[in-house]
Amino acid sequence: MTSVTKGWMAAIGVGLLWGSEGALATLPLQTIDARLLVWLRYMMAFFVLSLVLIFSAMLHKKTQSKPKLAFSWANRSDLFKLLICGIVGQGLFSFLSFLSLDYISLSENGVIQGLVPIAILAIGQLFYGARFTRMQIVSSGIALVGVSMLVLAPPFTSQDRGVNIGHLICLLSVLSFASVTHLRAQLAEKYGATCTMHYQFGFAAVGFFIYLLVSGIDVPSLLLVIRPSWSLLCIIVLGGFVSGLGYIAYIYGIERVGVEGSSMALNLIPMSAFFIAVLVFGEPITPFRALAVGLIIVAMMLFAASNKSREMTSKTVLTN
Repeated sequence: MTSVTKGWMAAIGVGLLWGSEGALATLPLQTIDARLLVWLRYMMAFFVLSLVLIFSAMLHKKTQSKPKLAFSWANRSDLFKLLICGIVGQGLFSFLSFLSLDYISLSENGVIQGLVPIAILAIGQLFYGARFTRMQIVSSGIALVGVSMLVLAPPFTSQDRGVNIGHLICLLSVLSFASVTHLRAQLAEKYGATCTMHYQFGFAAVGFFIYLLVSGIDVPSLLLVIRPSWSLLCIIVLGGFVSGLGYIAYIYGIERVGVEGSSMALNLIPMSAFFIAVLVFGEPITPFRALAVGLIIVAMMLFAASNKSREMTSKTVLTN
């Protein structure tokens, strides 16, 4: 199995895993608010990556291919970038996504999160000089149509009719994540995925802890949720697996298939969220919504095929 194939497997797995984020947040949000959930999530993620780094250091004491990132004046620029990635790309992203669940359904939340690849492509085009083939542009357009169909699908009830503030909040969540993706990838390439995500989770946890101190911590709710319960298990999975190990797999995919390729696989987020909402939470399914999910999957396959074709062309040019 080639490294590119492994990269696609990681990217696809992350897309399916991240589609469960809204479902995992539903139970804890019945006890605590979004601010507290974000803080607990990234505390757990920081703890998991701390363990990963400790074991990694024990197993690879003499081999270190990446420079060590330490708190120093010389590294102030990269540390500031990681601070932005942590607070904006992690903390704000999760906070707005969880907050939107007060206004929209799980499937709608997951569907709008499916706009992440399109947002990343647009930001790469505008600010990072990325250039895409016609097939990549077409596949991105198909994915956007599929996501739009799901967002604008006929409502289930009269109360659901129309776009509300929840859709805007969730869209802002998407933009906060996409805005730092290329920066996150650059830092991961320089220092390593695990190290950079460890810093980002730490900054997100510290940032939201300060926010909680300023806005007020609901201590009774905190004590209630940290007791052994299904809510606590959801928080552990959300922080340890969806964030901690999930982001390592995501960066792994980026390093092997590129930012755009790995991010395009995130179009599986709405499919995963949609089926979880239907199968677990009983949200109704319609042929219109099923068609939209199918378009998203086809778009991802087209993008992957285009990316592989471009790699083969590059190898041929280099060989000749």
